[in-house]
Amino acid sequence: MRSDNKDGILTIFLEGDIDSLNATDVQQEIEEILQNQGDASLVFDARELAYISSSGLRIILTIQKKQHNNISIINLSAEVLGIFKMAGFQYMMELKGV
Repeated sequence: MRSDNKDGILTIFLEGDIDSLNATDVQQEIEEILQNQGDASLVFDARELAYISSSGLRIILTIQKKQHNNISIINLSAEVLGIFKMAGFQYMMELKGV
């Protein structure tokens, strides 16, 4: 998983599918990235995210609860944006489609 920290904004690039098969590994990777970033604002770039299941959504919620700042998810495809909206994420964080 790639990440980039510029001007106090940490961007984590999500890719492929995030589901019950890999959710634990994905969460571990994200938490390792976050350990060394301090209070940077967090943005997930979902340009390469093809699918996210409820297990993946749970990861995002867990990270949201741990962050001091709100998070944003950008570059969501229409399909993945629909999944986030169906779960009500638009009321908890900023979501932006491509």
